Amino acid sequence: MRHVLTQEGYTFVDAILQLFVLLLFSQLILFYSVWFKQVEKHFFQSEPIEWELFSSEIENNLFGVTAIEEQVSQTGIRLVKNGAEYDIECYQSIIRKQRNRSGHEPMLIGVRKCKFQVLGDQVLIDVEFANGRKEARTYEVYMSQE
Repeated sequence: MRHVLTQEGYTFVDAILQLFVLLLFSQLILFYSVWFKQVEKHFFQSEPIEWELFSSEIENNLFGVTAIEEQVSQTGIRLVKNGAEYDIECYQSIIRKQRNRSGHEPMLIGVRKCKFQVLGDQVLIDVEFANGRKEARTYEVYMSQE
């Protein structure tokens, strides 16, 4: 078959429509990248998750305590629970837990500074992370009569 050449070809209207579609998709790609950065910021940072896990573990450790005291210079607390003595303290760039002054169980890492205060039957913990983020929380101490 023979092709018949016509005067029809690529028109200005075709170019405008293709440019419009290109701009529409580029806006969608831009919107997706901004949205993904927000999702990544809120869901993929590990520090808030680590802080909540640390907080939960502290709450469990402060239940059924027979005695609690603040360490010198507010770098930790010492508590007696089930006949064992536990130290929860700042050590270098972590908060660690020791049982009977031995061992080394990291509870929270990436810590620049921390401060523990015993205020009656409450414990206040202030933590500054290495990236400058700060967290503070007050925990209730549930005393046992052993």
